[in-house]
Amino acid sequence: MKKGAIIGITLACVLVAGVITFTGVQWGLTANQLGSYKMQLEYVYERNFYELADNINNIESNLSKLSVSTDKSVQEKYLANIVALSNSAQDNLATLPIDHNAINDTTTFINQLSGFALVLQQSIADGEEISLDDMDQIESLHESSQNIKYELNRLSVLLSTDYSIVDNIKDPNVGQSDFDSQFSGLTNNITEYPQLIYDGPFSDSVTNKEIKGLSENEINAEEALNRMKEWFPDYEITASGETNGEFETYNFTMTNGNDTYYAQVTKRDGILLQLNSGYNAGESTKSEEECITIAETFATNLGFRDMKGVWSTASNGFVYVNLTPVVNDVVIYPDMIKVKIAQDTGAIIGWEARSWAYNHTERNNYSATVNEITARQALTVDMDVRTVRLAIIPNDYVGESLAYEFMCVSNGATYYIYVNAETGKQINILKVVETDDGNLLM
Repeated sequence: MKKGAIIGITLACVLVAGVITFTGVQWGLTANQLGSYKMQLEYVYERNFYELADNINNIESNLSKLSVSTDKSVQEKYLANIVALSNSAQDNLATLPIDHNAINDTTTFINQLSGFALVLQQSIADGEEISLDDMDQIESLHESSQNIKYELNRLSVLLSTDYSIVDNIKDPNVGQSDFDSQFSGLTNNITEYPQLIYDGPFSDSVTNKEIKGLSENEINAEEALNRMKEWFPDYEITASGETNGEFETYNFTMTNGNDTYYAQVTKRDGILLQLNSGYNAGESTKSEEECITIAETFATNLGFRDMKGVWSTASNGFVYVNLTPVVNDVVIYPDMIKVKIAQDTGAIIGWEARSWAYNHTERNNYSATVNEITARQALTVDMDVRTVRLAIIPNDYVGESLAYEFMCVSNGATYYIYVNAETGKQINILKVVETDDGNLLM
């Protein structure tokens, strides 16, 4: 039996089971119990839908990176990601209450994508190159995944309203449910599917579980409070207990007018580990560049050396800045600090230094053995290189590498491509994704 037919039968069974169960419950439960059951069922359906949307978004991102990669190990990594994401997306589709006819093309596309990526992954493992025909296929797959992504994102907006999946699934007395019809756009948008997818670079990286950035010297609660008063002289600050988890901290509550902030200072070395608030920004008066300078100056005042803004994005009255040490013109991404600045007042309203606390150390043993001209050979010919600099980046699993960071543009998309400065091979690719809430890197 064909795989599509099996999935169709599975979907039909799930749908029938859902309808039978829902009808039976109506007879046997009180109104309150029924309402509780409905809420639970709605939660399951919405969770699977949002997981599907997330998997498709990541598929699209991995296909985009794959289309500009020239290194076999990097290509193999993206293909493995695509296989895993496709399999997960298939599971999501199978558990949604949709008539299989409404998503037949989408199911077929995801099945074919998984098989194509698996075969290509095996070919690379056997020492073969990705052919030009395969690259054309990857481009076609990427275009189709974009269509699916945009349609699912549209449905995400619908579900963010008071739309209920349970209230709109198929009734035995009608031909097609409203929820089925919401997916009809997928079929319309991908009729040409091919035969056979708000952060800066390395913003979530923690390369070492050992806390390397903090010494064993501890400060007491009074010293921590005095530091907070020095850092935030215009705020009323009160101690609010201690935390004895991964990082042992002194906790503080700060107020300034109607605004409340929460901060943590580490017992070891007494650095500001975290700051956050529910601040509502007014009309912007500070530019993005001014906010970057504010973040850099604040970090210097807190005792962090050589910190420079290496990535920023503005959204809804705030500027988000990633600070890293820049030493001898080398960007040190593992030692990142993330800062949030309000554009109306220039106030620091968010601060997170966990990566710095984990990874900061003196680094003196890195030197580029491959020059920039040679490193450029690892890029595809259609890449328009806008900037290049050396950077220390975290590896996927453990350790760090010195790499050339090429900021490039290709087919209207912006990429950050990292080429190992010792081997000349690609080791990572990040793509800039434009969203309503600013630019992200995936």
